[in-house]
Amino acid sequence: MSSYYSRKNKPSMKFRFSFVLLFVFASFAACFAFYMREGDPPVQKEGEVIDVADTETPSVNERPQVQRESTDDINPVPESVKLDKVYFESCMFAGDSLMVGLGTYGIIPEGQVAAGIGMSVMSINDTPLVNADGSEILAADKINGNAPQNLYILLGLNLLGQYTDEQLLAAYGDFIDSIDSSITIYVISVPPVTASREADPDNPILNSDIDKFNEDLLKFANNRSVYYLDLNSALKGEDGTFPEDMAEQDGIHFKRSTYDIMLDYILTHVKL
Repeated sequence: MSSYYSRKNKPSMKFRFSFVLLFVFASFAACFAFYMREGDPPVQKEGEVIDVADTETPSVNERPQVQRESTDDINPVPESVKLDKVYFESCMFAGDSLMVGLGTYGIIPEGQVAAGIGMSVMSINDTPLVNADGSEILAADKINGNAPQNLYILLGLNLLGQYTDEQLLAAYGDFIDSIDSSITIYVISVPPVTASREADPDNPILNSDIDKFNEDLLKFANNRSVYYLDLNSALKGEDGTFPEDMAEQDGIHFKRSTYDIMLDYILTHVKL
């Protein structure tokens, strides 16, 4: 007959089964920990360079960037074969109230116009446009969001004489730098003003000042490798001023028929 102590010291089947379960659980835990350790991303230690060639990187949907070709031997853009008006579907127009008129007259859809009344090269970089629904957006953001093939910019008359040409063109350059480089850019010369506006006793604007700015704008366009359209010369009369019958009463803004001349000029001066 076995004693109490001999029975207590003898391992039972229940004990051995529990030991096996414990061993299996411990093995599983060790394997799981090893698996998780192997799946962790590499941790960079101080001074250590991590090879990311084999690591996953999120794909970014970016528009292709291209280097603008030199325009020094092209500007001002010469006359070309006239394109069909369907060309305008690939374009956007940015600038001041002269560009606003394209949308106001219904010549170009409002969605393709990124312009504001009183806009200048000093304000276009940080003054938002107001959409029809009351929301605001910067001109560059509207342009880049629509991703046109071509962009036409008409700026420079507002604040002319209040800043040096160098200051105005530096801000102009900031605006161009904010435009996706895959977009072909045309800068349009500042149009002339009428003789009566030159003689305005309260707020005269001189065509000689406009001409000087346009000379600098042409050099600027060449340096920035963007195209330059000499609309100013196309709108001047024989006396070197903007014909009175083509202008509104302020001697600056275009009549509806003048926009037709402007758009016809664009269609016949495209870098093909």
